[in-house]
Amino acid sequence: MKKILVVFLVMFMLFTSMFEGKSANLPLVGKVVTDRNEYALNETVRFLYTITNTSDSPITLKFNTSQIYDFVVMKGNTIIFKWGIDRMFAQVITEVTVPAHGTRAFSVSWDMVDTKGNKVGVGTYTVKFYLVNNYGVEATTNFTIGTPSFTPVFPDVNDYYVSKYLKILVDKGIVKGYPDNTFRSDSNLTRAEATVLILRTLEITPKNYPTSSFSDVSITYWAHNYIEEGVKRGIVKGISSDQFAPTRVISRGEFVTLLMRALSLTKPDAVSPFSDVSYTYFGYKEIGTAFDLNIIQGTVSNMQLMFYPNDPIKRKDAVLILARAVDVKK
Repeated sequence: MKKILVVFLVMFMLFTSMFEGKSANLPLVGKVVTDRNEYALNETVRFLYTITNTSDSPITLKFNTSQIYDFVVMKGNTIIFKWGIDRMFAQVITEVTVPAHGTRAFSVSWDMVDTKGNKVGVGTYTVKFYLVNNYGVEATTNFTIGTPSFTPVFPDVNDYYVSKYLKILVDKGIVKGYPDNTFRSDSNLTRAEATVLILRTLEITPKNYPTSSFSDVSITYWAHNYIEEGVKRGIVKGISSDQFAPTRVISRGEFVTLLMRALSLTKPDAVSPFSDVSYTYFGYKEIGTAFDLNIIQGTVSNMQLMFYPNDPIKRKDAVLILARAVDVKK
């Protein structure tokens, strides 16, 4: 029995270490996304580079220095910036282990300068990430730098990117501000607001309901008809048989799950790359699908990709996620 166990352990070690050398044929999938696809001049571009192991065994990568990845920014076929040039890295062997069916993530920003330190101009750019030491695992994406001029839909929203999507959603009748014509981007989204947003996205006009199914939602409440319609259609449900908790904030995970299900975007084989979204989470596949479709991203912590599904979702974040999902659904 001991001999069998030893043989098994040796075979396992050989299998898990066979990828430690330099190879361009690793069962790793690279992906890079920008925090937005359109920027004004002189903004900061933030990249998220992820490496996902598609095999059933962990993969350990070894690097000769502390540099794990590099990236170049191109305009057309011309490289205008390379991140690793003239950058100092510790001269130590660095190991990164990517768990079986797991993900490692890296976040870095670019201040729109070329390799000589000059500011870049408007146009469409491509960024290409890759692992050093000839491991490859390349990933590319495009983004646009422009000089947008716009009139904010709401006077309290000065971010071009958020305002751009707000205008699209306002024009579609999906988003409406507060009576004082503000949007309050940093306020948390409530369950009632989320319900209204999703029904409007689905172009559902609620009936006039003379009674309420919930003791905490009066028939004069502004979202009463939307809540009743959403419940009747099985899009949303209460927190109990007679409570809906309309003013309770909705979490990031709840909102994404509700939205993906409502738009029928969930992939049955989706896998979440987020370390804090376990397989047992009720919206696991919805969140995994949303990442695959670039509807959501995440935050990097110690090479782990985090989504913080239990945190309240801000109104501005809900708008961006909603707008991206609508684009995908087209």
